Amino acid sequence: MKIAEHTYLVTAILPDRVGILRDVTGAVFNSGGNLTDLRQMIVGGVFLVSCVAQFVEKDLPVPDKLRETIIKSLPEKDAVVSVIPYASSFDTDVPVKGERYVASVSGPDRPGRVHLIAATFAANGVNVEDWRHDLSDSNHALTIGIVRIPPECDVAKLKKELAEKLSPFNLAANLCHENIFKATNEVGPISSLLGRDIEVEAEHA
Repeated sequence: MKIAEHTYLVTAILPDRVGILRDVTGAVFNSGGNLTDLRQMIVGGVFLVSCVAQFVEKDLPVPDKLRETIIKSLPEKDAVVSVIPYASSFDTDVPVKGERYVASVSGPDRPGRVHLIAATFAANGVNVEDWRHDLSDSNHALTIGIVRIPPECDVAKLKKELAEKLSPFNLAANLCHENIFKATNEVGPISSLLGRDIEVEAEHA
């Protein structure tokens, strides 16, 4: 993603309800901003959004003015909104260069589980780029995310280390290259599948 000048990093945190994303993005749009990157999630009933908003020079609002506009668009009095200039180094200084993998851990929930996984990755120079931890019930949890593994890290050894550290807690870990994950989990459009079947039938007609 190429980031130009006149760009802000906007974040908003407030109790979840219907329409928050509409309100925040509407305030940015009405201020002349274009969203070039955005992540939104719900954590423990709290709405969190972080986005990169780009403006043309003539429409560039000062950070405090944009923050005030966003706050006015939200009826909540306890909303936490931040607007800071987007430094060019954010987009160029990649912490780790390497391949991306999908990491997942499934099994009984226990205190310190996420920390144990994160500590293992950090010790091997692996950067966590996206992560979530969900409780399906009181005894079971799924931890899944995207990590970037540097070339000097032996993936097979990393998998073994994760398994050895997690198996005493009956936790199963999986580490899969993102391309393999996509190939085995994404469902293609039915039209392309039907088209392929028609072509095969035509060849044998």
